[in-house]
Amino acid sequence: MAMFGMEQVGMRQAPPSCPNGFLYQIRPGDTLWAIAQRYGTTVGAIQAANPGIDPNSLRVAQLICIPRAAGGGGCPAGSSPYVIRSGDTFYAIAQRSGITVAQLTAANPGVNPNALRIGQTICVPGRAPSGGAACPAGSSPYVIRRGDTFYAISQRFGLTVAALQAANPGVNPNALQIGQLICIPGRRPPATTVRCSTVLNATSSAPGASGRVWLDTNSAGNLEITVSGFGLPAPSTFGGTAYGANIVVDGTQIWVPMVQTVEGRWTGTIVRPPVPNIVARGRVGVYPGPVLTGPLADCR
Repeated sequence: MAMFGMEQVGMRQAPPSCPNGFLYQIRPGDTLWAIAQRYGTTVGAIQAANPGIDPNSLRVAQLICIPRAAGGGGCPAGSSPYVIRSGDTFYAIAQRSGITVAQLTAANPGVNPNALRIGQTICVPGRAPSGGAACPAGSSPYVIRRGDTFYAISQRFGLTVAALQAANPGVNPNALQIGQLICIPGRRPPATTVRCSTVLNATSSAPGASGRVWLDTNSAGNLEITVSGFGLPAPSTFGGTAYGANIVVDGTQIWVPMVQTVEGRWTGTIVRPPVPNIVARGRVGVYPGPVLTGPLADCR
């Protein structure tokens, strides 16, 4: 099981080589068996991809390589592998698959959408929930993201927790997994469209960084804002403990908390009611720093 270790203080692990898979950062409670189950691989395959790893001494924030399963892409239940082709972007793949960029990002925690490679395999959520049955009439699928709970999802879609549980009789709300599909009762069929995305520019505080913002309108009519940063220095460099994005629109401030997925990569998503003039007059800054900034007027 993953443990906190004093030896980590002040140390930064060099990312392991992972040419045939993706990097994964150990979280509290992780075991190789649980990780293997989550990503459709085996403990033996993970150990082979990480020579010298001690499965009994995993450390929180340790980076390991998750190999792609032969033939199955190593994708978790509720998603399927997709091979990147010339011209592909997360925006284009999301539109083609009828999902949001945020859902695609959540299903691929080790993938930098600004550095896709032809032949690279990613996971695309959108298959039917466990058991193969589609969501019943009057409901539609939803992909679990980092931090989701039945309570938070029910609040977001104006439901009760009881109604959400009744629509998902085979789902354990205490063991939700990123990329897992559930059914949302009363939600319209997937009509989600990606509105636009734009690049964030590095500042002198982090000249090697890059970032992107996605604005999606979900099927409930709410605005889904996703912010990702890549190549970011540790937030402690600027006296902070975590990054977040501050979006300012006509004096209104919208805060998007961000979490680290792999070393140097931070991402965050919020869902809120529509914001007038957000594209025309919105501006984004990623703090502390700021390390990334940019106007939303270039959002396309």
